[in-house]
Amino acid sequence: MKKVSIALFIVVVLCSFNFLTDPCSSIVFFKEGTMTTMTSYNDDGKVTGTTKATYSKVLKAASGSTVTANQENYDKKGKLSTKSEFSIKCVKGILYFDMKMMMPQQQAEAYKDFEMTVEGADKEIPSEFVVGSNLKDADIKFTFKTKDGAEMPMMKMNIKVTNRKIEAKESITCAAGTYECYKISEDVEVKSMFTIKAKSINWFSKEVGNVKMESYKENGKFVSKSELTEIK
Repeated sequence: MKKVSIALFIVVVLCSFNFLTDPCSSIVFFKEGTMTTMTSYNDDGKVTGTTKATYSKVLKAASGSTVTANQENYDKKGKLSTKSEFSIKCVKGILYFDMKMMMPQQQAEAYKDFEMTVEGADKEIPSEFVVGSNLKDADIKFTFKTKDGAEMPMMKMNIKVTNRKIEAKESITCAAGTYECYKISEDVEVKSMFTIKAKSINWFSKEVGNVKMESYKENGKFVSKSELTEIK
């Protein structure tokens, strides 16, 4: 009986130690109640909209942590256009981003009255960043149904993120502050009724997540950017 009690005590201590040393606990979106605002700009530098994410609930387990967030997209006039929910997981310091975040806002608005099913591999951010290294691809499929359960095969969507690479470590200044970031380049392909191919560059901070994002056409022409403008 004493051996069992000692074993249980050791398990409890080890689990508590895991919680205390959670490698993702320092990232802002694993702090309940945090809200971030990303502001989007077109190629002329004019504001096209904002995205607000509120990180509402963090669940911790021995295997890692999961945060649930509510996202609201606003147009350039500040009018709410869509709402959604997504999650981010942290397992041994590796972040797994819910690929629902990748759906273009225009499509999200078009599909907001349909039931959506999502399957595939989430976008992964490593625990250690090595400049010059390649990251895992991400691939996700969206299918849609009407409210009465009728399938909409013409509305299927597939998003692939490939050729992901850590290009450099850079200091980025935005309205929300200055952060040490890792510059990550990637190719994005969105297939629905037609196919869109693009390139993107993300500046990711271990402290606050995405600080800046730039989008380019397949031929390299700059299209738009988003920057972190507020953290509460």
